[in-house]
Amino acid sequence: MQKARINPSEIVSKEICIPGSKSFTNRALLISGLAEGKSTLLNPLFSEDTTHMINALKELGIKIETDENKNLIVYGGGGNFTDPRRNLFVGNAGTAMRFLTAILTLCPFKSVITGDIRMQERPIRILVKALRDLGAKIETMKKNGFPPVKMKGNILPGGEINVSGKISSQYISALLMVAPYAQKDVTINIEDELVSKPYVDMTIQIMKDFGVSVENISYKTFKIKSGQRYKNTEYKIEGDTSSASYFYALSAIHNVEISIKNINTETTQADIRFLDVLERMKDKKNPGTLKPLGEIDLNDMPDSSMTVAVMCCFAKGKSKLINLSNLKLKETNRIHALVTELTKIGVDCNELKDGIEINGDPEKLHGDALIETYNDHRIAMCMSLFATKLPNIQILNPDCTNKTYPHFFEDLQSLGIKIEKKKIPNIYLTGMRGSGKSSVGKIIANKINHKFIDTDEEIEKQERTSIPEIVKKKNWFYFRKKEKYVVRSLARQNKTVIGTGGGVILDKENVNVLKKNGKIIFLNCTLGTLEKRLKNDMNKRPSLTSHKELKDELKELWEKRKEKYFSSADLVIDSTDDLSLNEIAQQIILKI
Repeated sequence: MQKARINPSEIVSKEICIPGSKSFTNRALLISGLAEGKSTLLNPLFSEDTTHMINALKELGIKIETDENKNLIVYGGGGNFTDPRRNLFVGNAGTAMRFLTAILTLCPFKSVITGDIRMQERPIRILVKALRDLGAKIETMKKNGFPPVKMKGNILPGGEINVSGKISSQYISALLMVAPYAQKDVTINIEDELVSKPYVDMTIQIMKDFGVSVENISYKTFKIKSGQRYKNTEYKIEGDTSSASYFYALSAIHNVEISIKNINTETTQADIRFLDVLERMKDKKNPGTLKPLGEIDLNDMPDSSMTVAVMCCFAKGKSKLINLSNLKLKETNRIHALVTELTKIGVDCNELKDGIEINGDPEKLHGDALIETYNDHRIAMCMSLFATKLPNIQILNPDCTNKTYPHFFEDLQSLGIKIEKKKIPNIYLTGMRGSGKSSVGKIIANKINHKFIDTDEEIEKQERTSIPEIVKKKNWFYFRKKEKYVVRSLARQNKTVIGTGGGVILDKENVNVLKKNGKIIFLNCTLGTLEKRLKNDMNKRPSLTSHKELKDELKELWEKRKEKYFSSADLVIDSTDDLSLNEIAQQIILKI
């Protein structure tokens, strides 16, 4: 895994060209696949989400090519698909999961669509129930209504259904796009309130551009005539307004003009409303100053609501962003994640049932923070904006932006922002017994997606007995020899965090092999703290001295080892009780 350090910088260049819209690209891909003949998609987005859609359509027999101008050429099958004979995998691409689930109900063969672990935690029950109510033979393979989803092979009959619109507009978009190919007319009645209406407007507009009409009755009823067919066409994908929001916000935060060349201000994209919110926040009497928003409903622009939250942190006063419950069901629980990460840089904020409350105060913001992205592209991009103003903010797993904006950090750099990406090395934790090597190591490994290994546990595993038994039956010389073998073999592995035994650093060869393959971190802890932590642990490890009292043994071992601990370490970290295990882990990742 990498981390990105973004240095506070002045904006030098003032012009940017953002990528095409993911929402438009995936809708246009699906509809082009349903159309008959060749369609050309101009300015498409190439990202993880759109790649999952492209690959799935190819698996279903749709030919898709890229021309010399990086346009997508789609040869639609007129509603006919071939059996992929294996599960379709769409990672954590919500649009691909929901839209393809609907389209697969047109296939006469059995099929299964699934995604990664997070995708399998994102609900799809409402869409599955709606398709079943339309006559599809379909079910989730988990009782809780999450993916994978299994289609049993029948052509969608059609009819009239009632469906909830309060969880995700993607369910409605999926139903709308498949409806013309059902055997009967389709009527969709919304039982409650429809969230994110602009995304439904986008779907209806794209359908119209490809030759299919939808009757929209006040967002409460949608009627689609059966027998309509999408027509192949040349279609231009708009620039992505949610991606543009980061640069509009950057402009406001730095008080400079940034021109975004390829945004259509008349778009149906929901996030164009970000410009209205930004205008509301500008203090006309004090140019360069942002005003708080008070309470504002951002239900129709959930993706850029997080960018609004960033701007609110630079506006002195209270802002309450509400009606955003669906953010909890995205790539991560974005409300909880955002509050957690904002708190790290000094923002006074609270998680609400359906949103976030921010008590903005620019003077209280500070750097020196490790930002976890939860593998969520929007967390990474939002929090990167702070790093352009505050010192030593580092972003974990910056490449998660590949989901929708692969060149985000390169585009930041093109404006003059200084960014350094660095691969996180193997991490080897040394220190006295009780210094927290295993506890801290497991936290670090989880944060950076590395494997955690404890050398003592590995020795016990290989010897099939405990360390006290090894020493008792053989001797300390045998144990140290075995320890050296284990250290050498583990150090050859990549993407590891290793908690070493307290005496590993006594052997120069151990130190050399660890330094060659990663970074040695010494967890320095006071003897008093060690004694407190180990008071009930005296009999779990064989004694290394003749002392009967733990306090005396620790003191003697420390005097023998302290010089080795310090001289062998690439980094020394205090691991006393003044810091939480999580804080210690974050310090290490920040400093390596």
